[in-house]
Amino acid sequence: MVVFIVLLAVAGSTVFAQGNSDKNGTTAAQFLKIGVGARAGGMGEAYAAVADDATATYWNPAGLMASDRNNLTMMYNSWLESVNSQFGAVQFRGATSAWGFHVYSLGVDDIPARDFPTNEPVEQFGANYLSLGISHARKFGEKLDIGITAKYLFEKIYVYTANGYAVDFGLRYRLGENLNLAGALQNLGGMNELNLEKTKLPALMRVGASYDLSKMLGSVNLLLVGDVLKPLDEDVRIHVGAEAGVWKQLMLRAGYMSGYENRSVTFGVGIRKTSFQIDYSYTPFDDDFGDSQRFSLYIAI
Repeated sequence: MVVFIVLLAVAGSTVFAQGNSDKNGTTAAQFLKIGVGARAGGMGEAYAAVADDATATYWNPAGLMASDRNNLTMMYNSWLESVNSQFGAVQFRGATSAWGFHVYSLGVDDIPARDFPTNEPVEQFGANYLSLGISHARKFGEKLDIGITAKYLFEKIYVYTANGYAVDFGLRYRLGENLNLAGALQNLGGMNELNLEKTKLPALMRVGASYDLSKMLGSVNLLLVGDVLKPLDEDVRIHVGAEAGVWKQLMLRAGYMSGYENRSVTFGVGIRKTSFQIDYSYTPFDDDFGDSQRFSLYIAI
């Protein structure tokens, strides 16, 4: 496993060698940084080693091998102001491989357009973003899973459009009965010009771990998670979280994210049954930005 982590770090250092705080927000398709799934949102988006359903198509494609059931997941995220996003994905798992398909969209309406400072805008316009992807994961031995996602990207701002392609690479390693390690390189690709200007995608490297304490605590299931995140155009971020399951049906979650100017803590709750799961997460923002509320539904198929 050490060899794989080293290879991931070397590849990541090549991609992110020029990443620093001076490049904050200079990439295209920024919506790709907004995590999906209310379960992940409730645990501080520390999810690289946890993703075990169709949301793995976003977080870490290797996680598609972690579930023993085919499933469908859907999410609605009321982000900030009038910004909303939707995510849907389906996962099909075999004995040694798995497939996943996802669609992820984000839109914002009623953006005022002005030619010069004035009380009333000339008009209002919107911005829309889309990701369509296919993922594949395979098992290598008893402990290692590796996955890849290929995705088509589209963005439209005012009357200008751009499209592009990207790939994600991920791995997941079971280090003992309770500990999982994971890593992913995401959004490696490019977009064509938007209004004569070409920008980079928000490539990032994610390394994470999860530790399951369930067998030590009797009727309470406790999962501890953590991710280290390095975006191309931003500084390193730390994500940590926990999930406590009561009677294996009521899930309580909390998380913390460092390195963000306007958000840090997260909270969540979920109801888990045999064939479906409903989740909710809440992320407050500082400086009167509002809050983010995610709603998710998992259905075994």
